[in-house]
Amino acid sequence: MIIILFIPLFLFSLNLSNILAHPKSYVRDFYLTEFMKETNSTVLAYKAYNSLYKPKPFLHLKILAQKDKLFENIYKCINVKKEYLNDVDVSCIQGGGLTLKTISTLDKKTLINLYTKLANGKVKEAIKCFIDDDFSKIFKNRNLGYYFILNFPDKRIDQYINNFSIFEDSYFYMFVKSVVLNNLPKLSDSLLKINYKNLDKKSKWWLFLNAMKCNKEKLALNILQSMSKNSKTDFWLWRLTNEKKYFNALLKRTRIDFYTLFAYEEANKKFFIKNKIIYNSVKSPEYNESNPWDNLKFFDDFKRSKDLFAFARKLDNNETLALKALVLDKAFNYKINIFITPDIYNDKNISFKSFVYAIARQESRFIPSSVSRSYALGTMQIMPFLVRAMKGDVFRQFNCRENIILGVKHLKWLFSKLKDPLMVAYAYNGGIGFVKRKVIPNFKYRGKYEPFLSMELIPLDESREYGKKVITNYIIYSHIFGDKNLTLHKLLKKELNLSPVFAFIF
Repeated sequence: MIIILFIPLFLFSLNLSNILAHPKSYVRDFYLTEFMKETNSTVLAYKAYNSLYKPKPFLHLKILAQKDKLFENIYKCINVKKEYLNDVDVSCIQGGGLTLKTISTLDKKTLINLYTKLANGKVKEAIKCFIDDDFSKIFKNRNLGYYFILNFPDKRIDQYINNFSIFEDSYFYMFVKSVVLNNLPKLSDSLLKINYKNLDKKSKWWLFLNAMKCNKEKLALNILQSMSKNSKTDFWLWRLTNEKKYFNALLKRTRIDFYTLFAYEEANKKFFIKNKIIYNSVKSPEYNESNPWDNLKFFDDFKRSKDLFAFARKLDNNETLALKALVLDKAFNYKINIFITPDIYNDKNISFKSFVYAIARQESRFIPSSVSRSYALGTMQIMPFLVRAMKGDVFRQFNCRENIILGVKHLKWLFSKLKDPLMVAYAYNGGIGFVKRKVIPNFKYRGKYEPFLSMELIPLDESREYGKKVITNYIIYSHIFGDKNLTLHKLLKKELNLSPVFAFIF
């Protein structure tokens, strides 16, 4: 049955007309991308490129560049490397194709030459800073200041600022976040003096973390108290003050997340989990979870549905378990903790099995035909390049069994290198290189507010929240599968050397 289902998808992926017959979506973009890679026709590849829902210039123009010299020049224009400078028009540099990081590596003669060719603007002003080796004026110009802080948060731009007013807009949180995550002490010290009261919640949150990094607990508390309350702010108010009202506020929250789970464990309070939601009252489901086009139709119907409980009843079949869970979650306004256990993987090692389920839930909510914006595929959301590296078939990743085999293989490899479940979670999302370079060197398990503060300071936004969610899922699935000894407290008290309770044996 699986062979019958997936051979057509493979053949379909090579037929441009069939691909274009479907509505624009990330699913269609995935197939168009694979078509662009495989076709020998530059004309058809370009037609596929023009049909993309959300083009990714660095990916798609690179594919076209490998097929035609004309596109190679276009690709060089959006990604001006040091060695391309003599090949590209000055407009490519003016348009931002030359990054500040690359500019910082150019010799003075090259910089001066570029400066004379460029029209006035932030790129020319930026080059002047490198020519003069003087960055003192960059934060006196809003556009130039954001250009540097977001694209070149180097120690060379670190300086004291008395007035942040020109930056205090809806993007200001990005400014503060860049300062905090890139360890710029002078800018960080300047932010301690800012009037935070009228700023938005994102800016306040990063100002709170800045105060925490600078050991200004009173200021951090004041900032936190000025913010609207959620589980994260309640948690940190409790950690800073040890006041019972904040702890009780966490215990009153019925939705389990990283922060509420920790409080529940502290109070020895049981969390309510619902994992049986299917009674097989529907014999022939309308959607096939393993078909990405059916998946798109489901989500379209889901968005338009006015009675979510009625919609969920139409999905009451084991073959649409993941879809029903998704609908019920929203129908209950995310107040019920639904953790389904589809038969995707079995292992005598409950700890590892629980971790596989934790990843699968976070990656795809167990929907086998999931395709992400970056074209990660299937239940375990594996990138096509990684599928190929593990000798898998990209077009068979909507087969849950095959996708799980590769996902488990990758997880075992990550555990062999990192050992720590939290670090493996970060690596599954952001890559092992990211974890080794950016996470482990700055991560602490010891300290008054650790490892919580370290977790809030993970550099990548997605990985930061991903780690918390996977670890929470991991604890919950461990309990579901029979290991009630594993707790968040135990996991977070360990040091980087592997504790026996987490020794996954393969």
